[in-house]
Amino acid sequence: MNKKGMLIKMDNYIMKTLAYNKQVRILFVENTDIIKEICDHKNMNKLLKTTLAKTVSIASLISGTLKGNQRISLKVNASNRKYKIFADVDSMGNIRGYINDELLNASLDYTSNFSIEQLIGNKGCIQVMKDLGMNGVFTGITEMPYGNIVDDFSHYFKQSEQIPTLFSLNIVFNEKDEIVSSRGILVQLLPGAAIGLIDDIKKKISDNKFSLLTFKNNMTLKEISHLLFEDIQVLGFDQIQFFCGCSKDIFYPMLYSLNKEELFYAHENNKPIEIVCNVCGKSYSFDKDEIKSLI
Repeated sequence: MNKKGMLIKMDNYIMKTLAYNKQVRILFVENTDIIKEICDHKNMNKLLKTTLAKTVSIASLISGTLKGNQRISLKVNASNRKYKIFADVDSMGNIRGYINDELLNASLDYTSNFSIEQLIGNKGCIQVMKDLGMNGVFTGITEMPYGNIVDDFSHYFKQSEQIPTLFSLNIVFNEKDEIVSSRGILVQLLPGAAIGLIDDIKKKISDNKFSLLTFKNNMTLKEISHLLFEDIQVLGFDQIQFFCGCSKDIFYPMLYSLNKEELFYAHENNKPIEIVCNVCGKSYSFDKDEIKSLI
């Protein structure tokens, strides 16, 4: 069902609800296909896939809180500031995310021996930039006391926006370290709600997480929500989708970073220069004539 109440088929979507006598906003997300597409990268081991999937899933859930032309960008900085994870989303549910080249190209032997907490380290930080439209931009930065990304974003909302918040994600891999399922929940207390509610909800989700959110369970998010919460009210469903927005024109300036010798060599030897988008993996080839125009 979309915002106008019309029935549509959605493989990736957010379900918006209210519960606890309308004191709590709870969003559920099914984004398996999006996560698969974003994390399907030959250089990513399970650790990097999990790290990126968690960041993108949190962005997916936050998209359900945006209005109008609002957009939000997330950046996770590890203690080693060379390593960064990005995700951004707009109010229309267009989502993208990527790991920067330094982390993506880090030794697989090195990252394979790490947990997420070890990768983030004890000096990681989260940066959130929210574009409110009409030239209004809010930027918030918090430390990462948990180092697991999920609880750190709950911490961010509590510290930076004073909103008691809980994120719960369930990302399932098969024996080949391929992502087969991704679902998540965002809980936020509304003004006037008792602070203790967040702990009650956290326990309820934790107690039922394995049976309710695994990929082997074919229940819909609506069925899951009613099993978790007795008085839940479903407000609507919003479609979400992966959208990169890259184009060949965007990558022309990157060719200027090459020295003249490289450009001359490619032109004289009729060797195309290929640039790959690190968000979606699409490659763009620049032929002899295009290189000549730069020279």
